[in-house]
Amino acid sequence: HGDGPQDRTAGGGYLPLLNALLDAGIAVYSWDKPGIGESEGNWLGQSMHARADEAQAALDALIAARPDAADRSGFLGFSQAGWVLPDLAARPGTPTRFAVSIGAALDWQRQGDYYTRRRLAAEGMPERRISDELASLAAREDDAFARYARGEITRAEAARVFDVSPARFDFIRRNRFANASSDLEHARIPYLAMWGEEDLNVDAAWNAAACERLLEESGTPHRVILVQDATHSLLHSALFNHQLAGDWPWYARVAFLGLGRAAYAPGTLETLTTWIRAAASGPDAFKAAASGAE
Repeated sequence: HGDGPQDRTAGGGYLPLLNALLDAGIAVYSWDKPGIGESEGNWLGQSMHARADEAQAALDALIAARPDAADRSGFLGFSQAGWVLPDLAARPGTPTRFAVSIGAALDWQRQGDYYTRRRLAAEGMPERRISDELASLAAREDDAFARYARGEITRAEAARVFDVSPARFDFIRRNRFANASSDLEHARIPYLAMWGEEDLNVDAAWNAAACERLLEESGTPHRVILVQDATHSLLHSALFNHQLAGDWPWYARVAFLGLGRAAYAPGTLETLTTWIRAAASGPDAFKAAASGAE
């Protein structure tokens, strides 16, 4: 999953993708994040490494139930999963065939700056003021972290600086130095990384270039794809390009329900399912798929 309190279908948002995978003969095992739906725990209490452990446990449970799936299974994740999947891909002996990330960022703090920059621009702030605002915001936040660590302010007081709940503050504090670069550089399994060129949450061009360089250094088979006219979630940018689904106007919500899998940018789901089927089928089939043009 990406960020937020997601259940196994992201409130139904995953359904067009899940149905496309199923129609392509790809089984799907998804689960509610900790503390959501039928899952126990609290997802805000997790580090990215703990989320990788959780995903590994889910795979282990799947393989225990279906031993025949052991050499055909892989991970697929959105956005914040970009710090989870590289961890799994770099683990020695990870019993999985492949990993697929969509809309991932490598560096937590760089991604946060980009997200805020785009949000401020959308709110109408002049470009000349945005850099100053970002610097001021970073200084206030660093000061809050330092004062909280020294015991000078309470957790609730520190959280108010970020305009978040105390639990969300802890989540940010726990993960703010997350960076997937080293894990990608040591990836051991085939890796597909996709971004929408019109992504408002993540700097797609920068992250795609960095990911390509790191995966090339790893030596693992991979594809890095920038999808034209696509959003953070690879949907049609003309209709759905907002930073949060909660920002969608009413007509975008209606369009998503009516379009189903056609809400995705053209060719996206076909590329995804073809790559997964090839990666799950073994090295020869995968090499043929991996040689396709980006």
